[in-house]
This record gives sequence, C-alpha cells and structure tokens, in this order.
Amino acid sequence: MAGYVEQGPVLLNELVGPDIWRMIAELPKTAQEVRPGQFVHVKPKPTTLMLRRPLSVSDADPGAGTIELIYRVVGTGTAAMAAMKKGDILDSLGPLGTYFSMKEGKIIGVGGGVGIAPILFLARRVKGGRMTAVIGGRNREEIFWKDLFPRDTRVIVTTDDGSFGIKGFAVSVLPGLLQKPGIGETAVCGPEILMKKTAEIAARAGIYCEVSMERRMGCGTGGCLACVCGRAGGGHYKVCLDGPVFDASEVIL
Repeated sequence: MAGYVEQGPVLLNELVGPDIWRMIAELPKTAQEVRPGQFVHVKPKPTTLMLRRPLSVSDADPGAGTIELIYRVVGTGTAAMAAMKKGDILDSLGPLGTYFSMKEGKIIGVGGGVGIAPILFLARRVKGGRMTAVIGGRNREEIFWKDLFPRDTRVIVTTDDGSFGIKGFAVSVLPGLLQKPGIGETAVCGPEILMKKTAEIAARAGIYCEVSMERRMGCGTGGCLACVCGRAGGGHYKVCLDGPVFDASEVIL
C-alpha cells in the first residue's frame, strides 16, 4: 500500500466559492512526497465517520510542511471537513496514486469544477511559463480559481453563461491551442464528459493526454473495488491504485 497515516492540525479552513472550501493542514511527510495528480484519503479526528474521503491535493509546501486541499461540500463527509476549525486534527492516508508525467515542452491543463485542484497543483510545479490552464465554470462565481494560479501560467477562463471570460465550455478553445508548436502534454481533470472530449481532441491533434479520474472510494487501498473504471481492451483498473492519473488511451471514458 502506498502512503501512510499522518495526523496534523488544520491551519486554515475557509469558504472560497459556492460550497467550496480551502483547507491548509500541517502534514510534513505528505508535503515532502506528494506530486501533482496524487490525492489523500482524509477524515476529521475524532469522528463518527466510518470511511475517509478522497481529495486531490492542490498544493504542497515542503518547507512549511503543509498541504492545501480545495473541496466541495457534497455530503456528510465533506460537511464534517467544512466544520473543522483551526487546530482541529486531520487524519490523512497518503499521498496515494499516480501523478502527472510533466513531460518536456508546453503543457495544456484543462479543469472543471473541483477537478481544477490537481491542475492548479500541476501549474504551481511547472516552471518557466510552460503551462496554459483552461478552466471552466457555470458562471462568474465558480471561477475564483483563476486568481490562485501562478503569474507565469496563462489562464483561459470559460463560463457556460458568458458572465466571465469566453462563453461556452472549456473544450471549445482546445482545437486552436493544440495546433500550436511545442506542446508535450495535455492534462485534464473534471466531469467525465470534459475528460472524454479533451482526450478526443488531443488524440486528433496527436498530443499525449493524461486524465485524472475522480471516483467515490471506500478503502483507498484497492480492496473494496468501489472506484473501478473500464480498461481499454477489457477488464478494469482500480482508480485508487492504478490511477487516478492515466494515459487517456488506456481507460474507457
């Protein structure tokens, strides 16, 4: 089993968007080892929750020994996370899973919803203005993410209603972007339709594409099979162990 159990205090837990919270927790070992695309399996301590919740890491500061988690409240587990105060203890299993390749050349990152979190982490680790991030939301309220990206990252924003940025979906700008020279990789995380369309557009352009898959998880260690996804050519993958980051050509979207 990858990762290990680590417990540390919450330093910050704030509401940053519609039902979306940003937490910073002191987890030194995890902060040293986690890479963009990986996740942690967490719960408050103490708690009556039986299962942990998988959350993508959006940043890590090895020097300070902290990690950042940006998550949406969707049920009892994430509601319990949102109720945590400074000094409360976060119980974490991680870092878990595979991570983005960060290939040579320019990287196009595509994110929607809280799937923007691993794309944000990737942008924070890619240096020298190599990355363009395309982020989409339903409206202006959902694109607070744009202010979190590094200054040397080009950020393109789309909204469904046109209240900010380009009106339409994130994938609408990809054909033009992927025609530019020097692109080594496309990385995407978000709703399944976003990942599917991004992978299709990247394949037509001959650009390598990685998808970071989001699944409900029970154990996070490969035992419960709650997070399986289809494997191209037959069979299945366990997202918690074989992913969450996959070569898009290897999974069924």
